[in-house]
Amino acid sequence: LWDDYTTAYQDVLRRCSTPHAPWYVVPADKKPVRNLLVAQVVVDTLRRMSPAHPPAEPEVLRLLEEIV
Repeated sequence: LWDDYTTAYQDVLRRCSTPHAPWYVVPADKKPVRNLLVAQVVVDTLRRMSPAHPPAEPEVLRLLEEIV
């Protein structure tokens, strides 16, 4: 039964994890280690994405000019 479970588990990960939306297996038996690993995945992902604030709307810029 265990072999069937691990085979199915690996199959799910192989089929569901994609380059666009990867899955990560994180050991959870030690919470500090788990938290560190999850945080590292988030940091690495955000660095690759290089997120940036969207440009301000012209109306917002106009209002800002009035205030300043």
